[in-house]
Amino acid sequence: MKEISQILSYTLPVLYLAVLFIYYLIFSGKNKTLENKTTLFLFLLLSFHSLEIVLRHVSLHTIPLSSAHDAWSFLAYSILFVYMIIEMSLNNRGSGLFILTLAFFFELISSFYTNWEPETNELLRNPTFAIHASMAITGYTALSLSAVYALMYLLQNRNIKEHRLGNLYTQLPPLMYLESMSIRSVIIGIILLGIGVLLGHLQAQKLIGDFWPNDLKVIITDVIWILYVAGYIISKIQHWNGKKMAWLSVSGFMILIIGGGLIIYFSNSFHRFF
Repeated sequence: MKEISQILSYTLPVLYLAVLFIYYLIFSGKNKTLENKTTLFLFLLLSFHSLEIVLRHVSLHTIPLSSAHDAWSFLAYSILFVYMIIEMSLNNRGSGLFILTLAFFFELISSFYTNWEPETNELLRNPTFAIHASMAITGYTALSLSAVYALMYLLQNRNIKEHRLGNLYTQLPPLMYLESMSIRSVIIGIILLGIGVLLGHLQAQKLIGDFWPNDLKVIITDVIWILYVAGYIISKIQHWNGKKMAWLSVSGFMILIIGGGLIIYFSNSFHRFF
C-alpha cells in the first residue's frame, strides 16, 4: 500500500498539469469543445488525489497536514475541491486557468518534501483532529479564493471603465460571475472554517479540559471567523454589491494574512507540527 501511495504522490503533479493544460486550451480558444468535459476531468483528478490521501493516511497513520509535503499537497487539494464546487454551481470556467495554476504549483512544491516515515505524534493520528484541521485549511482556502475572485472583479471592472477590452477582458468571466464566485467562496469558507473551529474547540475540551484554550492560534482563528461572519451579515443588511463586496473580500484576506503572520512569529501554539 505504501508503494502505491508513493506512485500516486509522484504522479499527481503530472495529472494537475494535464488538467491545467485543458483549461489553457479553453482559455486561449484553441479547443472550446473541452468545456463540457471539465467537470469530469476535475472529478477524476479530485478522486485520484483523494485516493492518494487515504492510502498515505492508512500506510503512515497520519493526517493530511502533518508534514510539509502533506500540507502543500492538501492545499492544492483544497483549491481543487473549492473550485470544482464553484464551477459546478455557476457553470463558468473562465477562472479555471488562474485558480488551477495555483493548485498545480502547490502540488509541485509538495513533491520536493516527500517523507515516508510513519507518524509518531498521537494527536496527528487522531481522526477527529484530522477532520478539524482539514476543514479549517479548506475553509481558509475558500476565503483566500474569494479574494482572488475579488481582485479579478476589480481588474475586469477597471478594464471596462478604461475601455481596455483586449484578450484578458474577453477571456475573464463577466463581472456578475466574478462577484458570484467571490461571494460563493466566502460562504463555503465560513461554513467549512466554522465546522473546523467547532471541532477544534471540542477536541481541546476533550484533550486538555478547556473549551477555550489560551492559545494564540485558536484566538486568532476564532476572531477571523467571527469577522468574516459579521462582514457577510453586514453586507447583506446594507445590500452591498460590486466593488464594495470586492474590497470587503480583499480586506478580509488581508486580515487573514496578518493573523497568519502573528501566529507564525509570536505563537508557541501546540498546532505547530513541522
